[in-house]
Amino acid sequence: MAVVIREEIMIETIQIFLTQFPPSLATVLLAALPITELRLAIPIAIHEWLLNPFSALGWALIGNFLPFFPLYYGLGALRRLSERYTPWFTRVIDASVDRAENRVKEKYARYGAFALFLFTALPLPLTGLYTATLAAVALKVPVKYALIGVTSGILVAGIIVTLLSVNVATFF
Repeated sequence: MAVVIREEIMIETIQIFLTQFPPSLATVLLAALPITELRLAIPIAIHEWLLNPFSALGWALIGNFLPFFPLYYGLGALRRLSERYTPWFTRVIDASVDRAENRVKEKYARYGAFALFLFTALPLPLTGLYTATLAAVALKVPVKYALIGVTSGILVAGIIVTLLSVNVATFF
């Protein structure tokens, strides 16, 4: 319970910080963060920052996609650097990669690169771009297939989240 409360406070703090930016930029930044991604950026953009759903989706997709290449190509370099200067951070990186690999490994063995799409397309906690990209790196998925799977997955997840965000008012 304490973890949930801390997470809510952290997200609220991030949201307050982002109010100093225009809504479109705030949506990009919120979607680029690993804890929020587009799963939270879209509803906040629509209901708090009053962006129209198409704009919210577009800005969130851009923001959510931004970390792909730095994460895919930079993880190895970051690990080597941390191994040299901050060994404790190497353990954090390794644990994150191991967790991501374990979440996707079985599906990847069964469905191949299509598993990255399935994993990313479901808008559930810890199934976003960060986890899928970490898993792609751990499973040594070629960038071409990782890019196609993850990109199409975030597109589908974005559409699902947008539809739910727009229609949630109908249910309440």
